Amino acid sequence: MTSRRARRYGTLLSVVLALFLTMALAACSGGGGPGGEGTPGSLFERAAESEPTQEAGEPEPTREGILGIGSRSTAEPEATDEPTAAECPPLASGPTSAETGRQALIALYNATGGPSWNDNENWLSDAPLGEWYGVTTNDDGRVTALSLEENGMSGGIPPELGNLANLTELDLSYNQLSGEIPPELGNLANLEELVLRFNELCGEIPPELGSLANLEELWLGSNQLSGEIPPELGGLANLAYLDVSHNELSGEIPPELGNLANLTYLNLYANELSGELPSWLGGLANLAYLDVNHNELSGEIPPELGNLANLEELWLGGNQLSGEIPPELGNLANLEVLSLGGNELTGEIPPELGSLANLETLGLRDNELSGEIPPELDDSNVTLLEVNGNQLSGCISDLLSGYADIPVCAPEDHPGDTGALIALYNATDGPNWERNDNWLSGEPISEWKGVSVDATGRVVVLKLEGERLKGEIPPELGNLERLRVLSLSSNELSGRIPPELGNLANLQVLGLRDNELSGEIPPELGSLANLTYLHLGGNQLSGEIPPELGNLANLEWLDLNDNYLSGGLPPELGNLANLIYLHLGGNQLSGEIPPELGNLANLEDLHLGDNQLSGEIPPELGSLANLEELHLGGNQLSGCAPASLDRDGLYVRLPSITDGYCP
Repeated sequence: MTSRRARRYGTLLSVVLALFLTMALAACSGGGGPGGEGTPGSLFERAAESEPTQEAGEPEPTREGILGIGSRSTAEPEATDEPTAAECPPLASGPTSAETGRQALIALYNATGGPSWNDNENWLSDAPLGEWYGVTTNDDGRVTALSLEENGMSGGIPPELGNLANLTELDLSYNQLSGEIPPELGNLANLEELVLRFNELCGEIPPELGSLANLEELWLGSNQLSGEIPPELGGLANLAYLDVSHNELSGEIPPELGNLANLTYLNLYANELSGELPSWLGGLANLAYLDVNHNELSGEIPPELGNLANLEELWLGGNQLSGEIPPELGNLANLEVLSLGGNELTGEIPPELGSLANLETLGLRDNELSGEIPPELDDSNVTLLEVNGNQLSGCISDLLSGYADIPVCAPEDHPGDTGALIALYNATDGPNWERNDNWLSGEPISEWKGVSVDATGRVVVLKLEGERLKGEIPPELGNLERLRVLSLSSNELSGRIPPELGNLANLQVLGLRDNELSGEIPPELGSLANLTYLHLGGNQLSGEIPPELGNLANLEWLDLNDNYLSGGLPPELGNLANLIYLHLGGNQLSGEIPPELGNLANLEDLHLGDNQLSGEIPPELGSLANLEELHLGGNQLSGCAPASLDRDGLYVRLPSITDGYCP
């Protein structure tokens, strides 16, 4: 029995040509009768075969059926003996490209449980294909991209997708697709991205994918693919990303992959690949990521890998690699991660690895490495080192003690630092401190109360707040060259602040508040270029504020409150561009408020109260947009305050003698 489309075609032809060709009607009738196989019918039979048909036994579609659009039905009308011209399909030799695209999408919908997708908006409707969820088309209505990741799809990928000739992107990742990858996808000559990862696809990778000359990204990871990696993939000259990780692939890594000159990412993780790690990998000059972790690779690590100048991550762990770690890996200047754990590597750790300035993670665990950890690693930027499960000897720096089964090295005390600490102990009644654990004992200075050292044993933190230190600060503290934090607040220290503290070039925090210190503030403190916090409040300091403090470009906190400071406010304080907190209250400061303080754009708290300041409030203070608190009370200021200071979010305390805010 011929199709209805063939009978309609024959009827239309008889109407059009009846006046000129008397035999046309007979020919048409022969093509549309029972058992006929006339040529006119076959043209439309090919079109009909690619359209979805109702399977035997399926219920008739309803208004709420598979189309999901309510007013349409997929059921064809009953055949009549006399079809009208209006029922005849248009004359054509076959489906257009747009029709082919629609048929391919319908096949995908039917094959992958379309009604149950997370989002199937407009699918199988009359809307243009570009309005179907996940579909992108060009100006001609041809499908150019299909992105249906994480959409609840299940079932097999239909081969009809291979008919989407204009497709550049196909992303069906993070679904439950099963079955084999159809080789017809190799027909997608314009495809640039093929993303099928995180599904349940099985079978072999079709070698036909090697025909995708424009392909740049191929993501097949986290499926159940088996067999060998097709050597045809080596013909993908434009490929930049290749991921076949988390599958069941076996065999050797095909040498043809060495032709992928543009490859930047190669992920073969967690398969069953065997053979040696190929030396030709060192010729992939653009490679930034290489992962062959957890396979069955054997042999030595090829030194040619040291040629990969752009490599950032190298994962070779969980294999059966043997021999020594090639020192050439020390040439990988951009390397950030090196994972070699879980192999059978022997010999010593190459000291050349210490020259990798960008290396942060070094995994060497569960091998047969011997010798000591090279001291070059102490000066590296490695923050995570895994060396447990080897035959290493010696000790490990405390900055490298991520995962190790050898003891941590005790840094050698620096004689100069030790001498400075002993001087502090003797000058401030050390035996009577509140807590003086391990001071002047045989323990390393890193174990002394309040002392922290770096990997080389140099003192970087000295923090003894509220420990009842009594006496003068010894000038020897100025010898602690690496010191970053010096906090001796809330004690009973007296005498002058030693100017030698100005030698502490690395100092970031200086806290001496709430003591009994006297004398002037040393101008040498203005040399502490890295200082961010200076708190000298609550002492008996006198004299003027040194203008040199205006050189502290990184200073964020300056507190000199509750002393006996006198003289004017140095305008140089207006140079402290990073200053957030300025407390000078409770002194004997006089003169006018310098307008330069209006330059402190980051200032949030300004306390100048309870001094002897005079004159008018400079209008420049009104430009401090970040100011939250302004204390000017307890002075002899006159005039009115800038109107711009009268704003929400700003607490202002003014002297009672001022005229309020300016109009």
